[in-house]
This record gives sequence, C-alpha cells and structure tokens, in this order.
Amino acid sequence: MWITYRYGWWEFDFDRYQASLSGQMKISPDEKSPTAEGNTIKSGYGIQETVTSRVSTNQSSAVTEAQNAVTYFPEFEYQRYWRVLERLGGGYSSRFEFRKNPYSTYERRTHFTPIWYPDGSYTPYTWLLDCWTPTGMLSMNLTDSVRIRGNLWEDWHIAPQNPR
Repeated sequence: MWITYRYGWWEFDFDRYQASLSGQMKISPDEKSPTAEGNTIKSGYGIQETVTSRVSTNQSSAVTEAQNAVTYFPEFEYQRYWRVLERLGGGYSSRFEFRKNPYSTYERRTHFTPIWYPDGSYTPYTWLLDCWTPTGMLSMNLTDSVRIRGNLWEDWHIAPQNPR
C-alpha cells in the first residue's frame, strides 16, 4: 500500500504586533449615603464603582476592546457571589459600572455593604477581561477600597419626639 502526500506552496508573512491592556478601578461611597465622609462609610450603605480600561495596539483589526468586568466581594470570600458590570461606552477606551440595583430606593448603580461588616478596609476586586488578541486573552485584576467605620443602625433613631 502506497500513501501519497501532496505538498503545496505556501507563503507566509511575518507580522509583528503589540497589544496592551491597562485599567483603573475606583470605588466611592454612594452619593446618597448621608453620613459618608470622604472615603469612609458606615456598613450597610452603598458603594459605587467605576472601572476604566484602555487598549493600545498597532493591529486594530485583530484586537478587541475589553468587553467585561466582574467584581467579587469580601463578604462572599471573593468566590460565591459576583456582579458583572455594565459597559458604558465602547471602543478601546471603555467604562464599566454596576448595573442599576433594583433594591436601591433610587435605582442607583450601587452595591450595599453588609450591615455586619466589621470596621476596617472594605476591598472588592474586579477582573477586567475579554480583550482578545490573536494569541489569547488579555485580562487584569484591579482593586480599590473604602473604609468602614460604624454601621447604619447608628444613624437610625426611633423614639417619640421630646416635647418642649
């Protein structure tokens, strides 16, 4: 039995390209948090997040923008619950934020910290991903934090008014 192999003629072009992904994450107290001071909030109130990404490449026909950002939270040990952020703007410079929270009184783009969260640093992290190149995916991890001091129960007072 004879096996015949057919050989063809191929021409290859060696194209060099570069692609890089950079990003920044910023969390801050929700503007509706009545007792927030700077970057310090009481547990039980909400935070807002903005992630910005930038893709640089010399081969724009072969590289996509960052398409997703997923945020993980410390109260879930960074694994049991996450939120996919909404992309607000496309192209190689993208912005991501929380989707509108249906549990927010004003339908704000917020994540509520748990009331029981202890005083100290509250640090969610975000995985910025799905920036595709011919050799694979570019992604990066981002973090930022706010300071927790006290809880929202300290702001609530239910009692009769003191008559004068």
